[in-house]
Amino acid sequence: MILVPAAIPRTAPAFQRLIDPEQRPAVRAGLTVEALPPGVRVEQLPYESVESVTVVLSGRLFAAGRVLTPGEALHHRPGTSSRLTAVRGTPTTVLTVRPTPPGAAIPAQRSDSTPTQSWRQIDVGTVRLAPGATCGPYSDRAADTFLLLLSGAAVFLGELGETPLLPGDLVYIREGERYGLRAGRRGPVTAVLGRVGAPGAGLGPEWDGRPMRLGQADPQG
Repeated sequence: MILVPAAIPRTAPAFQRLIDPEQRPAVRAGLTVEALPPGVRVEQLPYESVESVTVVLSGRLFAAGRVLTPGEALHHRPGTSSRLTAVRGTPTTVLTVRPTPPGAAIPAQRSDSTPTQSWRQIDVGTVRLAPGATCGPYSDRAADTFLLLLSGAAVFLGELGETPLLPGDLVYIREGERYGLRAGRRGPVTAVLGRVGAPGAGLGPEWDGRPMRLGQADPQG
């Protein structure tokens, strides 16, 4: 388990590497978070051999011809780039998830080529728990998992016991490790839940290029 407290920036502009594969070679993905000032335009640069996912955590983001709101995600095919614009009004915070490239296992592709793999390596959703409800515990041997708490107070149920979590805290769980989430009794909890599998794992749906509303998990597991 890797715990990153207060992972979401409070001011913009700001950029932070939450999970860095160069420092932690055993992880399956790199996670970064960025706070964009209103009206700022950025380019999601292409990565030739791996996909990436942009998740809107707060504010509004214009991408793929529409406005994305908190709880929506945009998948980027390998070798493609996207222009992202923070909508004017309030700062926009986004989480970017990118699998660790497997070296020579996947050949580099041109941005105008069709990916040889049609199934996604990343699966992202949301967990909404009523006060006192529990999600898990689980043990996933096919993928790494991460939890980013957006609202409410919760307790992470892991290999080392119970760890209190506050909004903005991130927990990264390696494959095979036990994990779960229990909401506090004073209010509901919302968290982003993601899984990153090995190349060819087929965790997510086939590529369609459309923004996705994050799905809701079963609060009782």
